[in-house]
Amino acid sequence: MGFRIALAQLSPILFDKRANLEKAERAIHDAARQKAEIIIFPELYLTGYRLERRAVEFAESRQGEIVQHLAHLAQQHQITILMGYAELADDGHAAYDAVLIAAPDGKTPTSYRKTHLFQHENNWFIPGEELIVYPSTRGDIGIMICYEAEFPEIARTLALRGAEWLAVSTAVMRPYEDIYDLAIRSRALENHRWVVAANRVGREGDLEFFGRSMVCDPHGRVLIQAEEDETVLVAEIDLDKNKQARKEGDYLRDRRPELYRL
Repeated sequence: MGFRIALAQLSPILFDKRANLEKAERAIHDAARQKAEIIIFPELYLTGYRLERRAVEFAESRQGEIVQHLAHLAQQHQITILMGYAELADDGHAAYDAVLIAAPDGKTPTSYRKTHLFQHENNWFIPGEELIVYPSTRGDIGIMICYEAEFPEIARTLALRGAEWLAVSTAVMRPYEDIYDLAIRSRALENHRWVVAANRVGREGDLEFFGRSMVCDPHGRVLIQAEEDETVLVAEIDLDKNKQARKEGDYLRDRRPELYRL
């Protein structure tokens, strides 16, 4: 099964959700025009990354106006939207680093909440408690957020739960270029799954985000990769290649879990 995906490699403005939403609308329109069926935005795209003590202030509930607007855009353009945002906890007193999932069927959007927080993020957010595989019309999607791509256990668990490809919403900054490249390619190879990573660009204070959004095939080879400027990168992925890759050595089938106990 082949289909087109779009990676929205953009530079959000910190604390300016309205401006970021307007830019996202243009990217969604561009992706739909190029016949992409899914578009993935970077981590915390809607607000910018360095929210710090203002995370709760700028967090959105899943019933909020902006979330509902994104749901409308998904339906209008017949495209599934995965967008990094700060999600307000049910009690209204905490926030999650999350990915909103708005499908074109008009149903209420859902989300994935980042379970493994990176360094100072623990001071801004509370961690999610569940890994999810999202059942889209274009294959079951395992979703990870940034730092989580560096944990082999997360991608492997998603693959074992039936994820046919992995989507990574990221905000990776310098000097972690090599780690980013290695992690994304490794998760693709070791699970024989397509991995697509949407990284952001731009600066926030002393943080510089380098882009290089990429699509890796089930052999861990980079099919297409952006440079370091704003762009909407569109690529076609073919899930049948997962099976072809497994013919050369099926890592999931050939595991021996009984040997891995600590």
